[in-house]
Amino acid sequence: MSEPLVITPEPAPMRRPGIWLAGVGIYILLLSIGAAIGGEIGNFTSASLNALPFVGLAILAYFAGTSFNWAWIATGVWLTILIGASAVYAFGLGVLNIVDIPPGGFDPNNPPTLQPASLFTILLLIFGIFLSFGIGLSTLLPPVRRWLTRFLPLDPNSFVHSVALAAIVTITLIMVMPLLVTGQPPLLTLVRAVGSEELNAGDLSAGAQLRSQVYGLVWTIPAAFLAVGFGIRRNLSATLLRIGLVRPTVSQVITGVGIGLALAGLITLTLPLIDTIWQTFGWPTTDHEAFSELIAFAISPLGALVIGVTAGLGEELAIRGVLQPRLGIFLSNLFFVSLHAFQYHWDGLLVVFVVGLICGLVRKRTNTTTAAIVHGVYNFVLVMLEVIAG
Repeated sequence: MSEPLVITPEPAPMRRPGIWLAGVGIYILLLSIGAAIGGEIGNFTSASLNALPFVGLAILAYFAGTSFNWAWIATGVWLTILIGASAVYAFGLGVLNIVDIPPGGFDPNNPPTLQPASLFTILLLIFGIFLSFGIGLSTLLPPVRRWLTRFLPLDPNSFVHSVALAAIVTITLIMVMPLLVTGQPPLLTLVRAVGSEELNAGDLSAGAQLRSQVYGLVWTIPAAFLAVGFGIRRNLSATLLRIGLVRPTVSQVITGVGIGLALAGLITLTLPLIDTIWQTFGWPTTDHEAFSELIAFAISPLGALVIGVTAGLGEELAIRGVLQPRLGIFLSNLFFVSLHAFQYHWDGLLVVFVVGLICGLVRKRTNTTTAAIVHGVYNFVLVMLEVIAG
């Protein structure tokens, strides 16, 4: 007889699912209104799409395994949709690395062309995505999860942990497939082909793009709370403890700023060495000119502040606050790295890995707030160096 996927029921939720279903309905309504109105309201509501779909998966997983048996099916369906959407997105960007985009961008009268030799690369990309599915979903098997507990601080019998593990492993692998298979970060390929203005779909002002970063943080903060069970399994104090969000002490602020400055200095001094090593072995490096064009909207003192706060706090809440306590430093950091695989080559991803690893160690030794200070200061300094250099 086959072993069941999960054998331990989840604790009963604090509230019945009616209020959460109503919340989903309200969110869908707001998203629809934003899409219909467009403009600033549309930008605000669409910024939620980076976080809230994953919150919906977490909420469904909390209710699954209890007396709400319907949530098992709903969780599986939503997990499949999220992974499928990630696969389609990664595949689409990967294909753009393979086709020949006409000069000046996309034109219905002059569509991108595909060389016959590129068909094999597309098939390889499809194979890589399906392989990601297989590896990620294999973590739903109890023997695999029990083996992984040697390395990860998760409960192999928890349905919530199982769903989180499967989702993160699968999406991490999918996100790196375009770079792994085609050898180029797809967003930089698009920037080189059509320019950053075309890539931003008509919203060309730097101010609008900076506001989108702020809107993303506005959604990420409550999303992080909900993802760890606020209002379902935990009250506010338990939620803050779980994600490691605290009022930092003076010592922690000084420590965070100091580590952030030191990390920025270290990376800045090390980048030429990394470039030399990569060039010695003939490995391709990140196109810094295309990357600078991609983030041109943020190259200003205000942009440095916005990127420092939004990426520092938002990414640390999601990665080090929500994921690391259950998936460990290494796996959560690999997910963090994969989210940058559309814009960096392997040299850049190595830097992202080191930065994430340092933030993960800071989170483990102190709290998420201090890690966010490290990350925020690091981002602020690097952007300001670009401002000064420009």
